[in-house]
Amino acid sequence: MQSELTSRFQQNRTQLSRSELIVAEHLIGMPLEVLIFRSAEEIALETGTSDATVIRTAKRLGFSGLPELKRICGRSLASTLPASKRLEQRLQATGSNIAKVARQMFSEAHEALKSSEELANGQDFDQAISLLEPADTVWCLGFGTAEVIAKHCAIGLSRAGIRTRSCGASGFTLANELIDLRSGDAIVLFHALRDTPELKMIVKKAQTAGIPLVLVSGVQLQAVYADRVSVTLRCVGVHSKLASWNLSAMVIADILCYGVAARNPARAVETKDRLTTLRRDVGYPA
Repeated sequence: MQSELTSRFQQNRTQLSRSELIVAEHLIGMPLEVLIFRSAEEIALETGTSDATVIRTAKRLGFSGLPELKRICGRSLASTLPASKRLEQRLQATGSNIAKVARQMFSEAHEALKSSEELANGQDFDQAISLLEPADTVWCLGFGTAEVIAKHCAIGLSRAGIRTRSCGASGFTLANELIDLRSGDAIVLFHALRDTPELKMIVKKAQTAGIPLVLVSGVQLQAVYADRVSVTLRCVGVHSKLASWNLSAMVIADILCYGVAARNPARAVETKDRLTTLRRDVGYPA
């Protein structure tokens, strides 16, 4: 199950110092279902080394850091174990000490955001914003839990003065929703991992109609769709599932919304004034 880690170890072992060898061998000997929950601090304590040595070892093995090492090596768990079994392992690994679990979850959330930041490319954001800004309507689509992010993005863009539609439907309902999709519109699609018929259909529809499509996805889908959509913005979660992919996707949505507002501040301010007036009219203070 750790063939990727073992392979990278064999390729890079001559570059490792004695302490890094200790860490690498410890990682290889650790079951994946345990490894994905380990922090750099915990691995350092187990190996008698330091946090810095653990992080440096991950980089020496060709990963961007410990989060990517855990993410890539943990992929096989998702494909070989049912969701219920993964949940059982997660509960066993974290235990019932809520204070400890809270620390782990904050730490994992930080790892997810940091890893997504490292993947971010300013030029990609600029290109995405340039496609959204002139659109007649921006369609914000998201499947599963990503529906919440799509709705958040739609609200943010509308407050920047963009006409938006939000949808989290699938199957026949999604097809019915997309009847109104027109040339001159743009799409922001939030979808983390699995390739689906809905994703294929939306990409094909956008290509056929010449509609710009910004795909906010995980690294694996980015590799599949990079040459079939206008822009891909990558973000990651963590395989421990103690931090959601949606955290990073939410930040990307906020960047897009703020970028559109910054490109046309007069429109954003005028929209804010209209929103304030509407709130006042329904009894909320300005």
